[in-house]
Amino acid sequence: MSTSASTIAPGWLVRARGAAAVMGAVAVCVAASYVLVDEPWMATGVVVGGTILCLLILRPKLILGLMLALGPFDLSFMTGGFKALLPGLGGLDMNGIRLIGVVAGLGALALVERDMVRHALGRYGRWYVVFLIFAAATLLYTPARVEGLRLLFKLAYPFMLFVAVLAMVRTREELERLTDWTLWGAIAIALVLNPIYVLAGGYEVDLAGRVRVHGVGAHENPFSFYLLVVTLISFTRYSVRGQLRYLALCGVFGVWMALTLTRITLLAGLAGLTGAALYAALIARNYRAVTAAGIIGGALATVLVPVALERSLGYIPTASELWRLLTDPVAFWESVNWQGRQIIWPVLFRMFLASPIVGNGLGASTVFLIETFQGAMGGVIHNEYLRLLIDTGIVGATLFAIAVLSWLMGVLGAGRNDDPLAREFAMPAFAAIVAWVFIAATDNAFDYYAPFTQYIGFLCAGALAAASLAQVEARET
Repeated sequence: MSTSASTIAPGWLVRARGAAAVMGAVAVCVAASYVLVDEPWMATGVVVGGTILCLLILRPKLILGLMLALGPFDLSFMTGGFKALLPGLGGLDMNGIRLIGVVAGLGALALVERDMVRHALGRYGRWYVVFLIFAAATLLYTPARVEGLRLLFKLAYPFMLFVAVLAMVRTREELERLTDWTLWGAIAIALVLNPIYVLAGGYEVDLAGRVRVHGVGAHENPFSFYLLVVTLISFTRYSVRGQLRYLALCGVFGVWMALTLTRITLLAGLAGLTGAALYAALIARNYRAVTAAGIIGGALATVLVPVALERSLGYIPTASELWRLLTDPVAFWESVNWQGRQIIWPVLFRMFLASPIVGNGLGASTVFLIETFQGAMGGVIHNEYLRLLIDTGIVGATLFAIAVLSWLMGVLGAGRNDDPLAREFAMPAFAAIVAWVFIAATDNAFDYYAPFTQYIGFLCAGALAAASLAQVEARET
């Protein structure tokens, strides 16, 4: 993080940003006028996407705050529906345009913001850069170049947000403001938008008659992952500041999380809260946080464990029956309803063995899945470990693991700082990464860049930035 640079940009940087903004505006106007008559939805996407691109150059912190506030909000209605544009290329909508606009905009901004390059190549960014370069190189031999390019942007999104926060946020107030954007967006979604959406039919009834709510256009799984992250942020603010309103927010978000009836979120949530409690006890010595984590985790378990057991096993076993299953891994695996995962994983693992070192190229796993099962199993394999291995091989999976571990080590180091703000970011960052480990085992978390992985990049960067600010303040005093 840059701590010595002036908050006022130098003249050459202002001129460069202005020129880029003008060129972007001209390009947007030309493209919009070309497609306005025949393709109004495309025109909307071009205009909004171009606006995001221009604002990222002129007011990057505003766009960062807006992206954090929007979270899981589905923007596809702006372009005619889910992947309604360019169907011949696999489909595109406003969510995809937002993804491209943010990644491309932050990439363009890095050309004039030298701090972004410095952090990207620094201690906590260089391994992710190496991973992205290798992943991009696999597009040369992938059987699914368009799908691979989509995945590359999704992988780059949290990293670009990570680098942007480190480079551009120069005060404690700006860091807190970004978290406020996140929480105010979550409050609006939980208390205003989602109740309206559910009343309008945003839910489904499964075969057992259970009602599962969706989230402002999002599937219940990514919505529940988003709720888990904002619960961890609220929980940490309560544990650090002691303000009951944040504990109340945990209750609001927890209720919506329970209504999604998502099994993996229960496991990931309990793991994340356990990680947060251990962090609070061993590093922060904050035993109030341990108590709060126990209360929140206990409430989630009380509501969701019976549902998870019934959805997984078809019945709610007694304690002795459950123990027998847990002590017999083979019987447990055969008893769980994996919803087809147990069929596709062994088949696709053979695809990994066909090219185990460098993989088959980004997007290859999707092509293999669709071709092998004729689309019956959807387009994603619901296991990011296997997906990475198939697409990028052992080399890519190892590089990605090192990149995330470097973030984790940085977060733990920042959390040892006595600064409260550093701990407000470090605790949820650590807990979210722990939750990510479990979510990635049965879901496609990379695709959930807006509702989930962007917050991991933000929280990790926030922890490092807050710790750096605290060190500067300590030296100055």
